[in-house]
Amino acid sequence: MQHVPIVIAISVILVTSLGLNSVVGVSTIKTSLNLNDLSDFPITQGEEMIFSGRLTKATTSAGIVDANIVIVHNISFNNNKILVQGLTDANGYYSIPWVIDVEKIEPKTGGSFGTDSTQGREKRFQVNVFAQFNDNDQFQHSVSGSQSFEVRLNQLKISVEKKVQYLAFESSIIRIRITDNNNSLLDPDILSSFYDNIPITLVHDGLGMYSFTISSLTAGLHSFKVIAEKSGHVTDDQLVTIEVLKRKTALVIHSKSTYEQGETIVISVNLLDKNINSLIPDKPIIVSLKAPNHVVNPLTSVNGKITYVLTKFDAIGKWSISVNFAGDSAYSSSSKSISFVVEREKSVVKPSLPIEKISVEEIGLVDQQGSMMHNISVGQQVVIQSKVNSNFDADEEITYISQVKNIDDITVSLSWITTTISPEQSLEIAISWLPYKPGEYRVEVFVWDDIQTPEPLSFEVKRSTIVVN
Repeated sequence: MQHVPIVIAISVILVTSLGLNSVVGVSTIKTSLNLNDLSDFPITQGEEMIFSGRLTKATTSAGIVDANIVIVHNISFNNNKILVQGLTDANGYYSIPWVIDVEKIEPKTGGSFGTDSTQGREKRFQVNVFAQFNDNDQFQHSVSGSQSFEVRLNQLKISVEKKVQYLAFESSIIRIRITDNNNSLLDPDILSSFYDNIPITLVHDGLGMYSFTISSLTAGLHSFKVIAEKSGHVTDDQLVTIEVLKRKTALVIHSKSTYEQGETIVISVNLLDKNINSLIPDKPIIVSLKAPNHVVNPLTSVNGKITYVLTKFDAIGKWSISVNFAGDSAYSSSSKSISFVVEREKSVVKPSLPIEKISVEEIGLVDQQGSMMHNISVGQQVVIQSKVNSNFDADEEITYISQVKNIDDITVSLSWITTTISPEQSLEIAISWLPYKPGEYRVEVFVWDDIQTPEPLSFEVKRSTIVVN
C-alpha cells in the first residue's frame, strides 16, 4: 500500500507532461477523459480513422455536453501538435474523424510488423496521440492516456500497356496507368519518364492515365522507364523493354526457263516487304550468274533489271541465277536462286505462231462504284480492271499482275491476284491502287502462270497512262 501514492504521483507527472501548455484552473468540477482503443490499426495513408471516447464528471460519471476535445500528436517530450478536434454529444461522447495525412504528422519510424508483413519498417511508422480537454469556467482540465497506432504508406503501382513486339517503322502508343492499394487511379506529385535513358514528357490523358507516342520505331531493343512519386505513398518505378523487329523481306526473280546461245538473258528482280506485301525500292541487290562450267558472272541491277548477252561460246546446260539482299537496320536479309537452261543456237526456222493461252483486253480505270475515271487526285482510290479470256482446254490457275511505274520507270506498286479460270471463260479482274503523289504514271497489266516461277500466259502487256493531280 505504501507504493500507491508513488504510482499516482508518476501518473500525474506523465499527464501534465503530455498537455498542450494547459494549467489547471480554479474550476471546482473535476473531469475524466478517455480515448478508445486504437489497437486495430495499422491504417493506410488516405484512409479515414475515428478518434472516439467520453468526457465525464469525475465524481458522478455523467457526460459533459458540448465540450471541445482536442486530439494531440505527441511528437516528443513537451513537443505536441493538434491533429483534429471536435465536440462531445449530449452524453459526453465524442467521435472525431480524421483522414490520414503523413505530411501533418512527425512519425517515429520502425513500427511493429504484427500479422501484416506486406511492408518493411521503412514504409510504416508509429504515431503517438492522446485526447485533451482544456478547462473552462465549469470544468477542470483532463487528459486521456497516450496511445500509439501504426500508419502504413499507400503503395503506388505503375502499369505499362504495350505490344509484345513491334516492327521497324511502326508507330506506337504506350499507355501508363498509376493506381494505389485500392486500384484507384491517381496522379503522382512527380512523374519522371525515360526512353532509351533520354528524359521524355508523357501526355496526361486523365486522372492517373498517361501516354507516350513514338512515330517511327527503329529495330532493336529499347528501354522505357517510369518513376512515380507522391507524398504518403511508396515510390514505384517500372522498366520495360520494347522489342522492335526488322521487317521481313522476300526476293522475286523473273526470267525465262530456256535461252539459246546468242540470246539476251533478261532478269527482273524485286525486293518485297513480306509484312505488307509491298515493293521496297532503292535497295542494293547483288546478282550473280553461274554457268555449268562454274564460271560466275557478277551482274549489275539497273532499276531491278539485269541483262546478259549469251555468246555462241557460252556453255550449254543448266545455269543458275542467285540474288542476295544483305539486309540493313530496318529490313532482314533475303536470298533466292532460280535456274534456266541454255541450249545450242538453232538454225533460223520461222516457227509457227504460238497460241496465246490468256488474252488480256484493254485496261479500264474506274472508281469503287464502277464509273469510269477521268480526273484522278492524290489519295483517290483507282480500280485497275481488265477482262481476261481463257484459251486453255482445262481449268487452269493463273496470276493476274498489275504494275504501276512513275515517270522515271520506277515501280511504285506491284500487286497480283491468283485465280482459276475455266476453258473459254472470261473474267473481269480488278486491283485497286491509291496514289500518294501527283504526277504521270504508267499502268501495266499481264498474266503469268505463277508469281514464284513465272511463265507468261499473255503475249502482250497492256498499258495505260494515269495522270494524278
